[in-house]
Amino acid sequence: MLNRRFLRVKVLQSIYAYYQSKSSNLPLAERQLLEGVDDLYKLFVYQLSFWVEVKRFAERRIEENKLKHFPTEEDLNPNMKFVNNRILKTLDDNKHLMKLEEQYKINWADSREDFIRNMFTKLTETPEYLEYMANGKDSFSDDKRFLVSVIDTYMPENGLLYDYYSDGDLSFNSDYQLAVYLLWKFISELPASFDAFSVLPPVYKSEDEDKGFVIRLFEKTILRTDEYMELVKANISNWDYERLALMDKILIFMALTEFTEFHSIPVKVTINEYIEISKFYSTPDSRRFVNGMLDRLSIVLKEEGKLVKTGLGLIDK
Repeated sequence: MLNRRFLRVKVLQSIYAYYQSKSSNLPLAERQLLEGVDDLYKLFVYQLSFWVEVKRFAERRIEENKLKHFPTEEDLNPNMKFVNNRILKTLDDNKHLMKLEEQYKINWADSREDFIRNMFTKLTETPEYLEYMANGKDSFSDDKRFLVSVIDTYMPENGLLYDYYSDGDLSFNSDYQLAVYLLWKFISELPASFDAFSVLPPVYKSEDEDKGFVIRLFEKTILRTDEYMELVKANISNWDYERLALMDKILIFMALTEFTEFHSIPVKVTINEYIEISKFYSTPDSRRFVNGMLDRLSIVLKEEGKLVKTGLGLIDK
């Protein structure tokens, strides 16, 4: 579920928090990091559960409308396409999602029904929903296309949903954007064979390997901070080290840890990853600066014999 970029971001956030707190309790910070990774996955589960609850609300609305004193033709013969969306119906029946909802104590009945009603009303007003309900298509691909489009267009900036998580004292609202992307990716890649007995992807693709990557990247970056700081100062030009954004420093320090501690990760992969992360987590000039510094530092480390890559991670790949 969480690929290496997500894991790098979580390490980045945790190192930033560690530096800002001026703490020296590394074991505590490590535990908080792992809890943060788990919280991101928990928020992903919340997002799945949210969509199931919206579908359930739509079903309740349909049944209530049938019981009106003077129901309209539309009330008596409603368009069932949304509530019959194959993906939402399967998620509603999925045993593993139910288990995770119980584990995380997700209970939308405790939230105000007006919140779900408001979210559903806003959904029904979108062009995507109106087109989906009227296009006459009946296929898994059309169901998926609709959900992917709505998630991509409306969820990243959905203040109502973000505020719901914040108001609910959920500590992971800072990961909202990441969780939306996880949801989008999961739905985008969901096969038609996914059913009530399918298992949702785990937190880590490989428990031992990826969890070990997170811990080692976090610990080594912090423990070698002074060494990395001197290395950067010795090789910086046209920049004042003291004026560098803290986030830029952390991005470079993390990359240096990958250069020297993770022998199977290619140098180009490391550089590209931190350039991409810098676009979202640092200043507008960060991409150019991080790219230039990492190119220079990789050459310096190679010349000093401190950059050793093996297997698929050969430096010249």
